[in-house]
Amino acid sequence: MSGGQGSSRDERIAVISRRVVFVGGSALFVGGVLALLNGQTGLGIALVVVTFLAVVGRGLMTVMRGRRALTSRDRAQVPDGLVRGPDAPAPVEDVVAALVGMNSDGLPYQIDASRSPDGVRVDVKWKNEEMRWQTLFVRGSQAYAWRMEVDLAPSTGRYKFVEHSGKASVRAAAGPLGAVAYGKWTWQKGKTTGGTSATFVEGADGQVSVTGPAGRRTSWEGAVMIKPPDAKVPVFTVLRNNGWRPRFDWFGARLFEK
Repeated sequence: MSGGQGSSRDERIAVISRRVVFVGGSALFVGGVLALLNGQTGLGIALVVVTFLAVVGRGLMTVMRGRRALTSRDRAQVPDGLVRGPDAPAPVEDVVAALVGMNSDGLPYQIDASRSPDGVRVDVKWKNEEMRWQTLFVRGSQAYAWRMEVDLAPSTGRYKFVEHSGKASVRAAAGPLGAVAYGKWTWQKGKTTGGTSATFVEGADGQVSVTGPAGRRTSWEGAVMIKPPDAKVPVFTVLRNNGWRPRFDWFGARLFEK
């Protein structure tokens, strides 16, 4: 998720720590089981707990590296200007221009607008987020999708919106009893608040391929994440700054704009 010397150093540290946790954890776990079988309950439980904490800690290292890499993504710049009240909303053309004007190649989502029977529909769509990985025995993939439809009514200065969220995961593994594979696809329609979907993977014996907003890259680790608030907050900030409001504007409704 990073390049150059830093990436090589991180990879070396990751490989060493992974081996230490695997070898040491295996020894501790076996020791814990033997201790339990020999009636040394306290020692056995302690060894098993230490093994569990080591595995969890090692997993958190991968998650933290993934989150650090994703924090470098661009954020939309809300345009400066006069803040209007709901009694004098800005013309829909000005609002659409402000929304579409926030687009940039570095943003993980795209904002588009088109005419609809009742006014204007603004589509906010997260760019492709998919990761594939392969190790010695396991092959998998994870993909996320999200988009938001915001309908603007020029005659009233009102808006309404709905979100569509989807994810697909596939896993295949080979073991002593043969190959096992499964897949799961889900798609939801509604409204969310403060949600985040993410997957962080480290390739122990293979490579990880990530397709994201910046294009496709292959490395020894990868991260994909969709965070709707990063797109929703600037969109609804522009709408509200221009005097636009939902039909029922109250505290609960504003929670779904974050």
